[in-house]
Amino acid sequence: MFTAAFYWIAWWLFQPLNRLIGYRTTPSELAAKLALDPTKPVVYVLAARSWGDLFLLDRICRDHGLPRPGRTGTNLPSTSQAGALYLPALLETRIRDTALTAVVTRAAADPAFDCQVVPVSVFWGRDPGQETSLWKLIFADSVQAGMIRKLIIMLVNGRNVYANFGLPMSFRDFVANQKAPDFAVRKLGRLLHIYFLHARTAALGPTLQNRDVVIQQLLNTTRVKEEIAAETRRGKLNAEQTAAKARRYAEEIAANYSATSVRFLEIVLEFVWNRIFRGVEVFGMERLRVEAAQGHEIIYLPSHRSHADYLLLSYVLYRSGLVVPHIAAGVNLNFWPAGPILRRGGAFYMRRSFGSDRLYAAVFRAYVDSLIGRGYSISFYPEGGRSRTGRLLAPKAGLLGMVVESALRQSARKVSIVPVYVGYDKVWELSSYFKELRGAQKQKESASDLLKGAKLLTKSYGRVHINFGEPMQLQEYADKHLPGWRDSLRAGTETPPGWRDFVGRLALANHRRVNAAAVASPVSLAAVAMLASPQRAVSRTEFIEQLAHLVRLLEGRPYSDTLEIPVKSPAESLEWAAPIARIATVPHPWGDLLDVADRDAVLLTYARNNIQHLFAVPSLIANLFRTRAALSEEAVVTGCRALYPFLRTEFYLRWEPAEAEQVARDCIEVMLKQGLLLRNDDGRLARPGVSTPEFSTLAMLGRVMGETLERYCMTTLLLADERRTQQSVARDKFEEDCRRLAERMGVLTGRDSPEFFDKALFKGYLDTLIDLGLVTEGEDRKLLVDARIERIAERSLELLSDETRQTLLQLLSRRPQAATVALETPSL
Repeated sequence: MFTAAFYWIAWWLFQPLNRLIGYRTTPSELAAKLALDPTKPVVYVLAARSWGDLFLLDRICRDHGLPRPGRTGTNLPSTSQAGALYLPALLETRIRDTALTAVVTRAAADPAFDCQVVPVSVFWGRDPGQETSLWKLIFADSVQAGMIRKLIIMLVNGRNVYANFGLPMSFRDFVANQKAPDFAVRKLGRLLHIYFLHARTAALGPTLQNRDVVIQQLLNTTRVKEEIAAETRRGKLNAEQTAAKARRYAEEIAANYSATSVRFLEIVLEFVWNRIFRGVEVFGMERLRVEAAQGHEIIYLPSHRSHADYLLLSYVLYRSGLVVPHIAAGVNLNFWPAGPILRRGGAFYMRRSFGSDRLYAAVFRAYVDSLIGRGYSISFYPEGGRSRTGRLLAPKAGLLGMVVESALRQSARKVSIVPVYVGYDKVWELSSYFKELRGAQKQKESASDLLKGAKLLTKSYGRVHINFGEPMQLQEYADKHLPGWRDSLRAGTETPPGWRDFVGRLALANHRRVNAAAVASPVSLAAVAMLASPQRAVSRTEFIEQLAHLVRLLEGRPYSDTLEIPVKSPAESLEWAAPIARIATVPHPWGDLLDVADRDAVLLTYARNNIQHLFAVPSLIANLFRTRAALSEEAVVTGCRALYPFLRTEFYLRWEPAEAEQVARDCIEVMLKQGLLLRNDDGRLARPGVSTPEFSTLAMLGRVMGETLERYCMTTLLLADERRTQQSVARDKFEEDCRRLAERMGVLTGRDSPEFFDKALFKGYLDTLIDLGLVTEGEDRKLLVDARIERIAERSLELLSDETRQTLLQLLSRRPQAATVALETPSL
């Protein structure tokens, strides 16, 4: 009786404070995500004995329309009264009988009783505590906190509370799967204990170490000590000077993570994002939570399109109740005041190239080992730099190899690699990107850029889309693709045979999962359709029809399970995209027209390139009908199968080459259902009549990959030309010739698209030809061309329009300083 009275007194006294508490929940839409069954009682399980946690839980349930927890005493919870249970009380029943023992045992033994068990973690503040800081140990939340310390923690952190609700579990289903009721109760306690430990680590991360301690530990590692000794023997510095040099490297690299700084950055960034963006949409968070809930250490590998990526990823994770990762940032960002701020937000710095500085490499590798060993989540960009075109850059395997090796050498926990797609309606660096693609020098980041950045607050850049893709469990991936890794890496020996290929394969797998998690936003869909329209102008009615077809293509044959289409209404997509993409409306008596200026069209290519890969196969199929009214299905499938390896290399498509035939057939079926293709009486596939809306969409769809196919054609024609003249050609010169040909072609055809002559794209296509055995690269980097390339060059011309084909052949015939042989246009 006394305890009950004291409880209610405490409840009333707590209410003024309860109303002032600022909390966030995960998931944010509790009622919808938990989907509690109203016919079954609910039991909330809290991680610690705390009336403060219970009183806050009551308020959260009231705010979200959930059953409110109450004191049930020795009675079982009912549909009219939810129960609340502290994990320590449940664990105590494993040691001795308590008042709770009889209640739980009776519930387990009664086959007619069932309830929904919902674990709830309440975190007052987001500070994991620091091992050597008494101040932080006092004010950081702790499950061991006593009454007085808990009250202090609540007062200090009351505006930054996070409550994580686990998905409900059926008590009866769990008991039914165990051999005895008492055993079930004990096992339930163990499982919940593990769940709460994982939830705490996912939200707060491991306890922090003082930065000076971290640096000293790095210098004391065997790897660094050995390299200091070797450097001393090699160089002009003595041992003390070399050790001081290693310390400078460590201080340059190491993060100085501060929960207080992260909280401050969240407040500042919320203001900034609200000014320059019209929303930050997050997808795939539940996939990520599954990995975090299982206690996996997370390595985030996002796409890299803007300097905002660093801050956005941390912001989104923190707002979603997950610990902010340590992020590898280029040392170019380590300038005052941005460098120290980012460092306190979890950034650690690395040089673009280690060169021959073995001491720096040893210190950096030791730091990566320390992060992995202590269980910190890590994020870095496998592309190495920001994409200037909107497409994924070829992955760089250096840092990935270090992180993966460190992760596989430790056996304490499982590691998951999480691909992250980051897309923008509009990237604020676009103008500088296109200048760099045209040859301008990249400007070095500096403090003055921050002052210029204030202008961003006066502009709107639309919406940001972040999608966490399908994770890869690293150890399982290694078991499949690197046999014997456990024996070699765990034994501390050198990396196993095939390590370089394994890391390269892993990097490509992540890229494909990033693209699989693409977000087909209204702006990117509008960019796809507008840039594929002749002269970048189209009637409003036709444009809306084309947007509808693009969405139905993605829905009819989804690119992946992780693909997201946030807006499916074509009219709503146009309404959103028009002001951001600067699509102008031109009134006309026969119906409004849509138009985009030349400069804005160039900027739109970035948004198109974010999702162009989603339409690679449908566009290829449409291209095959550019000069043919009808084709057999087998001819279409054969064409797709032949070109798919090149598309896969350039766009990091998710399907294996062996799957290309089935993917092509699936796309054909979807296009038939939409009327974009017809099937004749003789069974052949045919394009629709030229006066139909479907023909217009098919033509637009074919132009989506038009520039890509033109580049393929240029490369094969140049290779065939080199073979006919029997001239040996250096690879570097050939790639430069391809770029110059594309550059000239772009000028003559009025194409203002800098990525059209991006040298990296020709390099990737040449790599695929080498993989297929059509080109051989010698040790001197000279190219030997197979005779089959001439037939491929002739067939590739069929994918071009008459005007483009004529222009390209004229350019080749007039190529300077080359004895060219005229190519006849094949009969079509």
